[in-house]
Amino acid sequence: MKKLLTLVILIALISACGSTSDGIVKITGKIDNPVPQGEVILEKYETGQLAPVTKVYSDHKGNFEIEAEIEGPGFYRINIYGQQFETLILDDENLKVEADGKGGGVIKVTGSDDTKYLKEVYDYMEGYQKVVTDFNQKFIAARNSGDQALVDELTTEGLGLEAGKIKHLKDLAWSYEGSLVSLLITDFIKNKSDEFSFLDSLATKLQNEIPNSKDVEFFASNLEFFRPAVAMGDEAPDITLPTPEGATASLSDLRGKYVLVDFWAGWCKPCRAENPNVVRMYNKYNDKGFEVFSVSLDRTRNQWVDAIEKDGLIWPNHVSDLKYFQSAAAMTYKVNAIPFALLLDPEGRVIGKNLRGRALQAKLESIFGE
Repeated sequence: MKKLLTLVILIALISACGSTSDGIVKITGKIDNPVPQGEVILEKYETGQLAPVTKVYSDHKGNFEIEAEIEGPGFYRINIYGQQFETLILDDENLKVEADGKGGGVIKVTGSDDTKYLKEVYDYMEGYQKVVTDFNQKFIAARNSGDQALVDELTTEGLGLEAGKIKHLKDLAWSYEGSLVSLLITDFIKNKSDEFSFLDSLATKLQNEIPNSKDVEFFASNLEFFRPAVAMGDEAPDITLPTPEGATASLSDLRGKYVLVDFWAGWCKPCRAENPNVVRMYNKYNDKGFEVFSVSLDRTRNQWVDAIEKDGLIWPNHVSDLKYFQSAAAMTYKVNAIPFALLLDPEGRVIGKNLRGRALQAKLESIFGE
């Protein structure tokens, strides 16, 4: 649930007011609370850093005008008096800025078709955030009441909300032709490894539609970082690590079984919250060929063993090298957040990812029956 529930507004609303074909974009602005000779700075995002492009001064009525020469579409930021900041997309159309001039005020930017796209995205995200806020209240109340059945139900519901959000954002990103807004939407897709195939296709699409965009090229060139170590249908790499008793155990020893490879830790509250569900599934299906291979990302043996005992993790397959996220297994599987789990078939192929709560129950029912 950890990443289900945040709304990050990164970009301003942008629209169109005129076209330019000479590589010069004009930004005209009006500031409601002017500072005589106040600085207005246009800055450019370059590989994650801001570099000043040009600086002008507003007049006594708060009017200013900036002309910027650009080489293809890109991400910029307008800096009003060092008090207000807003990200812009500069392409081939002029923009108009209306600002309050005070910290915390709203900046309205109009001038390009991207405005419509961004408004659509942010209207959706605002509505989603309201749903998520209500959901959080229900989830916390259920957890505080000790109603585990309701917690399990809401956990599944929450994962469904997130999945629905991702699908909608992907549909929007794909529908916007030749717009850097598609690239910005990827900021809302937190687990990029799970969506690697889509992001890879989107990068190719944007390279064809916006071939002169350095931002698209930067995104495409760094996408390999998010390639999952194991995709659906792949054979899972073997894991051989120490057990709590000091021996070693290997994932490959469980070939012939359906195996849940569960990355967790004693310090991880969402992991601990999911453990009762995994225990129930183990008790229900173990005699039918279901096993659990638990990989702990704890730092100390005491914390690891204590959590195993307290949560009643009765299966014998527990391993850890006690190296936190630097664990050899975590590095092999590119695990950077937990809980993280894979379901393997008897041949060791991945047939499920991050199945939790009722989703895990439904998958195992489809395999073993009720």
